[in-house]
Amino acid sequence: MDPITLGLVALIALTVMLMSGIRIAFATAITGFIGLWILRGYVPAASLASTIPQGHLSAYTLLVLPLFIMMGFFAFYAGITKDLYWAARQWVGHLPGGLAIATIFGSAGFAAASGASTASAAVMGRIALPELKKYGYDDKVSTGCVAAGGTLATMIPPSVLMVIYGFIAEESIGALLLAGILPGLLEAFSYSVMLIIRFKINPELGPPIRGITWGDRIKSIKGVWGMVVLVILVMGTIYSGIATPTEAAAVGAFGALCLALPRLTFKTFRDAMVETARSTAMIFAIIAGVLIFVHFLGFTGMPAAVSESIVTLDMHPTVILICILAMYLVLGMFLDGIGMLLLTVPIILPTVKELGIDPIVFGVLVVRMVEIGLITPPVGLNVYILKGVAPNVTMGDMFKGCGWFVFVDLINVAILIAFPAIILIIPETMIR
Repeated sequence: MDPITLGLVALIALTVMLMSGIRIAFATAITGFIGLWILRGYVPAASLASTIPQGHLSAYTLLVLPLFIMMGFFAFYAGITKDLYWAARQWVGHLPGGLAIATIFGSAGFAAASGASTASAAVMGRIALPELKKYGYDDKVSTGCVAAGGTLATMIPPSVLMVIYGFIAEESIGALLLAGILPGLLEAFSYSVMLIIRFKINPELGPPIRGITWGDRIKSIKGVWGMVVLVILVMGTIYSGIATPTEAAAVGAFGALCLALPRLTFKTFRDAMVETARSTAMIFAIIAGVLIFVHFLGFTGMPAAVSESIVTLDMHPTVILICILAMYLVLGMFLDGIGMLLLTVPIILPTVKELGIDPIVFGVLVVRMVEIGLITPPVGLNVYILKGVAPNVTMGDMFKGCGWFVFVDLINVAILIAFPAIILIIPETMIR
């Protein structure tokens, strides 16, 4: 069997294993090791399988992941999320669909402290859904807002997926984090515009909140100023070049701890540290398994063959890019975001570079497509997470509620493809 055929067989075997429910970390490690064994022999395969993960996972740049995760958990256990949501409620609650819009901006605020989409959906679900239910908002709209709002955490820094993409692509993690700011804000504002239009057309979806005074609005700022300063401090040090992303993440984690101290108990502190360790271990296990598999694919020559076959197509680079992004839309229905990036980017990125597409632009677009996969059936992870928070709402209604947000997401992707300067304007001006 020639190496490329072996690579195709391995991909099919991996797909079957994942469909059968085997965890991606184990499925990729087993498939990659067996492939290396066939290609290189047992001893070289065992040596590579033991040294490759250790060599990559000990990289200093990956320290940014547990630090940003820790920052998010401190923000959650300190109750900062409730303050952010309440402030958004006071400022935009009077608009048509105001409480739904507040959910979006509350999610955007929490996204600036947490890079995990599923965590954002779970937290905002507990906070926002009871309030939306209290005011009689439509269940589909309510759950759609929370699930789609959670995807902002994968775009607005600190984003775990951006860090992982930067690690794989060997691009500046700081530039990638900054590149997600404007697309993330565009996403939040476009969601809000869509909601205003929908509630204008059909006010029965939910009422605006009446009786909010300017005094209420000013008072609500008290609960969020610390988080705003923290986010500016973290991203500002990266932008100005004062600190590396890892150093900025350490500042963020320490700052979040300081903000949390007035409300933090020993139990919540312990819970934050345990959840940080658990989340970090899960991510690192996935990275380790996929690294073994990706190195096996490298020995087969498959990435180079795929790149050569795509580049020789008589098609405009933008058309090829759209086809690649459409592939991610399909993959997102079956794979989690971290696994998807780790499995596909090493194969596709050489092609993207050959086509003259900026790797940072491609990274933001891919993360956007991964976001969409989080709220589309059959495996929309944010919707499944939300089902545990809202057991009385059917999965079908939840996915229907996400439909409008997916439509807006696709429009936003088209805008970013047409105007990539939106992605690059901030990172191109950063001090490196």
